[in-house]
Amino acid sequence: MELSYKEKTIKYILYCVILLVASLLQNVSGLFPHIGSARCFFLIPACIILGINEDERIAALLGLFGGFLWDAVSVQHMGFNCIFLMLVCFISSALVSYIFRNTFITGFISSAAAVVLYTVIYWLIFILLMSPEGAGGALLFFYIPSAVYTIVLIPVIEALLTLIKTKLNKAKQFDD
Repeated sequence: MELSYKEKTIKYILYCVILLVASLLQNVSGLFPHIGSARCFFLIPACIILGINEDERIAALLGLFGGFLWDAVSVQHMGFNCIFLMLVCFISSALVSYIFRNTFITGFISSAAAVVLYTVIYWLIFILLMSPEGAGGALLFFYIPSAVYTIVLIPVIEALLTLIKTKLNKAKQFDD
């Protein structure tokens, strides 16, 4: 069923609100529990899951917006999150559009791979290359636990966002 212009506008505004809430949960201390020093990177799976069944351009824009929200509160790496999330969302959406089906496993694998890729690239560029002393400790005590924490929560995030996406896309339920 094709959505009208008004329905699409409402859907994308709600997607942006969801990304804003994910950004707040991720970046405001005390809104979501930290396990030790690990925190959940909500924006990575949220952007990917919201954009995975959309057009590649829409997915890229959702990733760009999510990355902008993340970069807005970061001091060190302006623009990295925008570019990373935009590319990952674009690639995930393109893969689902042309090769894979949009299933729970596809969303989980795309999100988990993006979390691991983000953790490794960010650690290499901004921690190891900028200040090598203490980089191993940062990897072991913050980045790996944060990646694991995020990956463990991906099924919950995906289940919640899939329910919202189903309502917004007006997917019809067929009774057998």
